[in-house]
Amino acid sequence: MQGPPAEAGQVLLPEGCAQRDGGAADDSPPPCSRKRSMDVESIPVDPDLQGDPELSLASVGTAWRVRAPSEGAAPRMIDRDSPFKQSGGRFNIRRKKDAHNSVRRLRDGFHTLVNMGTVKLLLLCAGVIAASWTVFALLFYFTSRRCGLKASSFLRALYLAVETVETIGYGVPDPYFNECYSGIFVLGASGLWQTVFSALMISVICTRISRPQARASSVCFSEKAVVRRIRGQVYFMVQACDLRKHQLIEAHVRLYCVQHAPTSNCVVFQTRAMRLQHPDDDLGAMLLLTLPQLIVHRVDLWSPLWPETDRRPCIGTPQSCFNFPDVPQRGADAENGNREPGPAGSAPVAPSVQDVGRRLRDGQLEVICIVEGIDPSTSMTCQARYSYTCDDVVFDADFQTCVSRAADGKCEIDFNAFHELVNRDPNCDMAVQTMP
Repeated sequence: MQGPPAEAGQVLLPEGCAQRDGGAADDSPPPCSRKRSMDVESIPVDPDLQGDPELSLASVGTAWRVRAPSEGAAPRMIDRDSPFKQSGGRFNIRRKKDAHNSVRRLRDGFHTLVNMGTVKLLLLCAGVIAASWTVFALLFYFTSRRCGLKASSFLRALYLAVETVETIGYGVPDPYFNECYSGIFVLGASGLWQTVFSALMISVICTRISRPQARASSVCFSEKAVVRRIRGQVYFMVQACDLRKHQLIEAHVRLYCVQHAPTSNCVVFQTRAMRLQHPDDDLGAMLLLTLPQLIVHRVDLWSPLWPETDRRPCIGTPQSCFNFPDVPQRGADAENGNREPGPAGSAPVAPSVQDVGRRLRDGQLEVICIVEGIDPSTSMTCQARYSYTCDDVVFDADFQTCVSRAADGKCEIDFNAFHELVNRDPNCDMAVQTMP
């Protein structure tokens, strides 16, 4: 039964949806009202994916999760040890050293020192300085009688070495070293050593202090990823935003999928690239991190999230299927007319959200999100990394709205709501902060 006809300028909305142009539908919350957030920890696990097909949460339209296998699951590849459940970007990879590993490190000593821990680096510098004092103290002690330095003991020679190397300059009885030829070599060597070592130490410490990894920690990722269906297609979505007001220049994003479980060819930790639909990776996948940015990947036939049971062997051309080493395509490109579609009838039916959940769980998939940009203060390229396993994915949910207009009219971002999720409303469009 249809309702009354709409008056001029009036938009009829589904029941429960807020009108976006200022008015509101009947019995709907006020426009721009924030939905009630869900307690992520209390989101139930879909029993259909845990071996109980009698009931499926996906069938009733509520948010649900999947649980990683209790046995045989590999550890997370990227840590989440930073505050607020963020990541320091460290890869959990153990590297077996070969016979030439030490030689390679010594040939690149500068970066070996830069990547050394801060405490180890400071202790190493202090140890080298103390060792140089001892070496020059011995040289001054052996030349003391000939050059008239009156360093009759090693302690006096050590004092003189510290004064000379550190350019304190308390002085000696004869500043001309009694015209001793051996003194000029000791004094010159101490001066050259101090100049070279100070330049090396300052450059290493300055480079370590200004490392772009520290700047990358201000790029915030949503704690949970969302998988939901939009107009018949399944999408994997995450959010990213910069906490600092000085934004990264030329920021862009990439997604990779790592399969921890063995493939059909017994390959473990297989890595695959994930094409992005928003922001468009054909345009560089650029981000404006001043506001929360939605990162969207479509689960199509070229996606590593596509269920293996539905993945057919590539018999036709790379336009309709994927085989190594073909270039991964995007299903949206053929639909938009950006490339020639495959043979008629070759487009497969999109998988269900539950099938994607099984694929995430059984393949032990971990989606790695990498955001890169240039820090305007140092002109260094920094890279922020984050990852999502099946335990970090919520199905049939939406991100909470975290951007609002303050009382003075300025844009305001609530980072407490940045990580919150809301139940997907099938009668309303998804509230999207950033549009293509």
